[in-house]
Amino acid sequence: MTAAALAVAERTGLGLAELPAAALPVLDEAGERARAVDREAADPWDTLRALGQHGLLSSPLPLQVEVVHALARRCTATAFSLWGHRSALEYHAVTGTAAPDGAEAGTLALASGMAPAYKEEAGLGEIPLVATDRAGGAVSVSGVLPWCSNLRPGSWIVLPVRFEDGRRAIVRVARGAAGVTVKPLVGLAALDGTSSGVLRLEQVAVAPHDVLTEDVPAFRDRARAAFLLLQSGMCLGLAGAALDAAETAADPVARRVLAGELDAGREDWEALREDLVRAVEGAEGATDPAGAGGAADAAGAAGAADAPGAQLVAVRLETALLAGRATRLEQKTVGGRGYALGSDTSRRAREAAFLPVQSPTEIHLRHLLAGTGEEPRSGT
Repeated sequence: MTAAALAVAERTGLGLAELPAAALPVLDEAGERARAVDREAADPWDTLRALGQHGLLSSPLPLQVEVVHALARRCTATAFSLWGHRSALEYHAVTGTAAPDGAEAGTLALASGMAPAYKEEAGLGEIPLVATDRAGGAVSVSGVLPWCSNLRPGSWIVLPVRFEDGRRAIVRVARGAAGVTVKPLVGLAALDGTSSGVLRLEQVAVAPHDVLTEDVPAFRDRARAAFLLLQSGMCLGLAGAALDAAETAADPVARRVLAGELDAGREDWEALREDLVRAVEGAEGATDPAGAGGAADAAGAAGAADAPGAQLVAVRLETALLAGRATRLEQKTVGGRGYALGSDTSRRAREAAFLPVQSPTEIHLRHLLAGTGEEPRSGT
């Protein structure tokens, strides 16, 4: 059996790409720090900077999904930080815009504030950030994003804006720019270490070169596959770690009375791994003709009733649902010690509890899937 096949069999890999040897000690250290990150006693960006030193923050989508999956098996907070950063790198790539210096190396953080763009497309709300034209192609932006992560000192945030005349644009703003304030979100059930907060912009000046595009529909289509598939890899990594822990902790009685759930967990994980691999390969096979590196319309139109779009949405929804089922199963077999707040079982359950509200939320995803005439395969 090859190393890649063994990794798939053991749920430690997806079979999309082989992780470089240099990444393995970085990932192991992330696992060792997971409890400290959960307590805000360690910084997930220590891991991201180390990955950046090996070129693993801007790698091709198949390898990037493998990395985020491997991280989520160890620490979902760190994987979530990577998702936001890598998604924002994708926003630059699909618009042909150079990322800020240090972003690919992980010495500068990028934040994804793109939820309102996809919610508006689905008819679930309006972009809350309002832009006004200024001289020379510049704009100023005001409004509030109720949740954004990776809001570290020195970071840049990529976000959608709307003009009063109906136009839309994607812009980037510096965390330290005049008019930008952040109210930290603290006391979260999990992910306190992800530099999350409420982002308020008051007449923030945006230079012309920081307007990434005014073609927001095309942007959404090109960025969508990476946005959703990286999240799916994260969900599947968390689910696999919980299933491993559930199987390890199960005694003979638990194996007997929970046999159906344990078998279903194994089968569902493998089926969704295959679905995720097909979706990533489909996205890679429909790259932007201009060579920008993002997924093109055919692979990314998740808001429309086409097969590729339905696949992206279904994989993202089903992997999140599996993570919820897997962490609940882990709690059953681990028992009372998993109820301790500092346990890995508790941490994974709290991480999974975030997934229904992470944008796109479960309601958003079900709304999109219903538009294709399909229903979630697992139901819950």
